[in-house]
Amino acid sequence: MRLYGFPGTRTFRIRWMLEELGAPYEYEHVEVTKGAHKQPAHLELHPHGRVPVFEDGDLRFIESCAAVLHLADKYPEQKLAPAVGSRERGLYYQFIVYAASTLDDAAVQTYFHKVLLPVERRSNDVVEKHAPTLATAISLLERALQGSSYLCGDAFTAADVAVGYALNLADQAGALDTADNSKAYMARLRARPAYGRVYG
Repeated sequence: MRLYGFPGTRTFRIRWMLEELGAPYEYEHVEVTKGAHKQPAHLELHPHGRVPVFEDGDLRFIESCAAVLHLADKYPEQKLAPAVGSRERGLYYQFIVYAASTLDDAAVQTYFHKVLLPVERRSNDVVEKHAPTLATAISLLERALQGSSYLCGDAFTAADVAVGYALNLADQAGALDTADNSKAYMARLRARPAYGRVYG
């Protein structure tokens, strides 16, 4: 298996999942800051010129959550996916899709324009545009985590990797300052050895 990526991007979501599984993989750094992701060689891997790209044999994934779902199924003995047909499996699908379709964009854009970009390139308008979605998402997670250690109950799953990647960015942007359940949840995720190996 091979992962092409750049630190801090959704590459970290796949790396975290691989580390949780203890699966062997090769990592190839794509120097995004120098435009390597827009060069013909990388465009052959990802037609949109983005990272990550994850390859497993002849399968190629350009969506990080799809790669996470695939890996959970590939290594069933690790039990990072709840049993098919269970209530927990339904929650698992819901939160992984929610991470990709709703939470990611709001968290990433907020993080970029409050933390990552140079001050002169930050836009408060972008932050304000995504603020309602991010606030609603955090409120949803606060309720989901009430009385539960993880999103699908008391067992850590791939859904926590999918959501945890985006929630980590939101936290760094100060969006969890009054969200006690989510803050405690992020502390549990950050205490995991696999998280530490990826995020340092």
